[in-house]
Amino acid sequence: MRGQKFISALCAAMMLSSATGLNAFAEKNDTPAPAAKKTYNYVALGDSIAAGYGLGKDKGIAGDPALVITDKLLADPVQGAYPAILSGKLKELGAELGADVQGTNLASTAYRAADIEKTIRQQGYKGEFATQILETFGSQGASEVLTPYHDIYNKYLTQADLVSIQLGGNDIIMSIIPEMLVHENPVIRASATSLMFTLFGTDTETAMGAGLQIIDQNKDSITADTFLEAANYMKNIGSKAEELVQQSADHVKGVVKAVQEVNGDADIALVGMFNPYRTAEESADVEKDILAVLGPIFAKASDTAAETEDMTDAKGEPTKEFTETINEKVANITELKEQLEKLFGYKHMAKVIDTLDSAETLGEFKKAVMDLGVEDSEALEEILKQYTDIDELKSALDVIGSGEDVSELPDVANIIGQFSNSAEAAEAKAFAKQIAAPAAMQLAGKNVDPQIKSLNEKLKVIAKESGAVYVDVYGISPETDFDPHPNANGHKEIADIVFASVKGMAAERMSDGRKVSDVEDVTTSDEVTTSDDVTTDDVTTEDNDRPLGDISGDGKINVTDITLVAAHVKGKKLLAPEAVIYADIDRNGKLNVTDIVLIAAHVKGKKLIAG
Repeated sequence: MRGQKFISALCAAMMLSSATGLNAFAEKNDTPAPAAKKTYNYVALGDSIAAGYGLGKDKGIAGDPALVITDKLLADPVQGAYPAILSGKLKELGAELGADVQGTNLASTAYRAADIEKTIRQQGYKGEFATQILETFGSQGASEVLTPYHDIYNKYLTQADLVSIQLGGNDIIMSIIPEMLVHENPVIRASATSLMFTLFGTDTETAMGAGLQIIDQNKDSITADTFLEAANYMKNIGSKAEELVQQSADHVKGVVKAVQEVNGDADIALVGMFNPYRTAEESADVEKDILAVLGPIFAKASDTAAETEDMTDAKGEPTKEFTETINEKVANITELKEQLEKLFGYKHMAKVIDTLDSAETLGEFKKAVMDLGVEDSEALEEILKQYTDIDELKSALDVIGSGEDVSELPDVANIIGQFSNSAEAAEAKAFAKQIAAPAAMQLAGKNVDPQIKSLNEKLKVIAKESGAVYVDVYGISPETDFDPHPNANGHKEIADIVFASVKGMAAERMSDGRKVSDVEDVTTSDEVTTSDDVTTDDVTTEDNDRPLGDISGDGKINVTDITLVAAHVKGKKLLAPEAVIYADIDRNGKLNVTDIVLIAAHVKGKKLIAG
């Protein structure tokens, strides 16, 4: 188990009342009555990855079986998803140990860690991003199928013995889109809609069309300022990367805490994140698709803005005058930002911009700003003289508030001057390269990979602090297609890694019904290799009638046998090769915790060793 100590098989002896009593029990009860099976419950929490979204692609995006949790999905979860595969492995282990294993996949497509925490804690909460996706992919009211999961979550979490949690990726990658989807700026909304379609595997033409439709619906409200605000927003979309990582980690920590408040006894496997676009080829392909979508949207937005400003020619193409207007606005915005930063400093700029919400005139704005503690009132007066009304000032500050670096916005005017028709592929490509490239890089994985690695490091700390097991799955095989979700092989790899990490503690619970954690001096692996300073045991194996599990060769299966295998697993005293034959209870060619647990179950009369 990665990063965690297995409880020694010696603990199996501690589960029993005493060595003497056990020997007597084993000798006097040759055919004990079978004990009632223990029920072992596994619950998976996660987003679309754990839900298995995309494994049933023939269903289409809106019809994917993993899109919404229903009674049908709970009864018949996506079998190719790693929680289902892991459940199968746990059931096999349970069959060996006499436990009835139940697996429940509560992973929720389009849910962020923040949404999962709210779902656990708040009655009636529905995922905000999931709601937006359903409304976008479907028709108005489509999100009504998204029922609140609070009661479902708490029902299964209360009974859980093991909870796997894989969250955080959406909080980084998808945290950008929800904010954009509800933005007042229609160009930003259009970009978000197309990005969402693209990231969910929709073809480029459909994704682009969804954004262009929003541009057309809002063409009367798109001005040069609207266009500039959206351009600045897209240019600076990756500037808060590390802040997003920390927020993501905090949200995952909140989920772990919420689970522990519901069920403090459950084991938690905190599964790390992988980056499906971490190879250069995959990243380039995704970036290409994103640029192909965003380029035409911004080209169309510039044309629409020119029409609103009455600066298009007879063909409807932006004129030189419109380009000059854009350049002038950019210069004014840059100057305004520099002037305000001299007065207030960068940290106070947000407060200055916030005062506009309540100000209806330039006079009210001046008074509100003075109340913030500005000392140079004359300098403020000079700034305000450049604007004729509050709306003009608000437009400029909106652009400043949409990003951190307006200095590159003159590139936008240059593009408009060089390319005149949004129908031309060259112009769309130019707009995408100059305006939307940072967003494409962020969402394609070029910037996300360092963030994923940073998040995983923070998840390791959270696991250690909370007593959870951290499971490292970053190194699963890279994807070979565009879809950011793992393919079938990727899910199998994740399931294998998680199972290896939880097998030991799952076996303990299955065999005894309680968690033992008071022995710490054990190996970090559930399989041991021989070292030169370890002596072998002289156990004879001449008796062909000797039962499986009788490691000592005394004709009995008791605590002595448990102790012998425990010493072997810990690497303290290895068994002779002939004794290993009788210690390998599950006949898999390896000696590990499972074999000790099986012997202990036999001694306690819970599950007799066959043969």
